Amino acid sequence: MPVKVACIQTAPLLCNKEVNVQKMCDWIDKTMSKYPGTQLIVFPELATTGYECGENFKELAEDIQDPESYSIKILRSYAYKYHVHIVYGFPERDSIKNDIIYNSQILIDDEGQIAGTYQKVHLFDSEKKWFTPGETYKVFDTCIGKLGLFICYDASFPEAARILALKGADILINSTNWEHPTFIDMELVMQARAFENTTFLICCNRIGRDKDLSFFGHSRILDPLGGVLTKQDDETEDVLAADLDFERMSYVRGHYYTMLSERRPDTYGLLIQ
Repeated sequence: MPVKVACIQTAPLLCNKEVNVQKMCDWIDKTMSKYPGTQLIVFPELATTGYECGENFKELAEDIQDPESYSIKILRSYAYKYHVHIVYGFPERDSIKNDIIYNSQILIDDEGQIAGTYQKVHLFDSEKKWFTPGETYKVFDTCIGKLGLFICYDASFPEAARILALKGADILINSTNWEHPTFIDMELVMQARAFENTTFLICCNRIGRDKDLSFFGHSRILDPLGGVLTKQDDETEDVLAADLDFERMSYVRGHYYTMLSERRPDTYGLLIQ
């Protein structure tokens, strides 16, 4: 059976977690009404806060071990209510070293439980001032398949998506805040990551403006050859939905586009130097 997925393109209000989380909840309600049976919903990078929060990230960050963490508590209840997996970007506070903050994605499963978080490995530009880079690429085994998480700039590094694919990811999930005017770059990068790994890819970008940066959206759901299943190229808040056929992915990987099975790691030594 195909997996029913949705990508929600939003415009977060800078540094206003309460408004942003309420908007996310409203969009989940709309999505489940319009596309009943949806099994996975994806939101953009830093969906709870916006991008240019600066010093405010320190107070906006959430600890996944804290049962009262604002967005996590609420969105766990929505995942349970609708029995849907939810992925979204948020600033994550380290549970042990409270002064460390990550640019993270969280995966909440369809029972409302925290499956885990992924901390962005490749920090972009000013992010290095506020966030600590992650060190591990994570694939989460769920009842709808194996989900590989990575964030925005990570997609510009082929190695990141390839590691997720080699770990068995059925769907690559990229929550992003890709800004004007580089929409062609984002589209090219995402299609390349899907094609070279013959893997479904969900790219969820935001729209709107923070301080100095504005964001163009162009969210899309791609098939294992980089083809567009659905997209939203207008700068509007919207939900995209698609059915992902894993049998199609298996067929593609076994016929002609057999790159994953025909790799030559013995010749790739330069990649780790």
